Amino acid sequence: MKKIVFIIFALFTAQIWAQSPTGFAGINFGIDREHVIEEIMKLGYDPLGSSDGADRVVIPVYMMDELPVQVDFLFNKNDHFYAFEVRTGRMEVDRLPKVFEALDYMSDKFSDRYGKKVRTTELQEADIKPSVHNLYKQWTNHKTLNIYTAIIYKDGRYYTVGSVTNRKFAKEPAAKKAKKHDFSDMMPN
Repeated sequence: MKKIVFIIFALFTAQIWAQSPTGFAGINFGIDREHVIEEIMKLGYDPLGSSDGADRVVIPVYMMDELPVQVDFLFNKNDHFYAFEVRTGRMEVDRLPKVFEALDYMSDKFSDRYGKKVRTTELQEADIKPSVHNLYKQWTNHKTLNIYTAIIYKDGRYYTVGSVTNRKFAKEPAAKKAKKHDFSDMMPN
């Protein structure tokens, strides 16, 4: 009996984790850029893009189990982490079967993390349009997240991308900045 209770508890815990809108690798959505950089460094990575004020911070090589990917952390107008993208390297058309393999692998990893309820679009080479996210799988069971995997064809090369966006932080209104006061009328002439 204790064994059955433990198994049910383990499955319940795994389900909660699978549907958690927390972020990436323990880095929670909503934290600011500096904290994201600190957390990436705690994971043992040296992030790129952190000094130029870009809208993203990048881990150039992250192992998604056996698949090497680049991870992009995206920030909103308030500099809060609201989305991440994982993407494979770009490949020429003759390696397109490898792109589809990576797409299936990444989609399986997303299913492990976000659940099995997905909407799938059958993709063939002829279906892939240039410079857009050609959606493959979309996870529809999350009220606070937009989640999908896709293939992108750009500049004659293909790559796989997986994206997770927290809707609340994506639509967060920009914080109002304090007005600068003109004290010139208070200065003696």
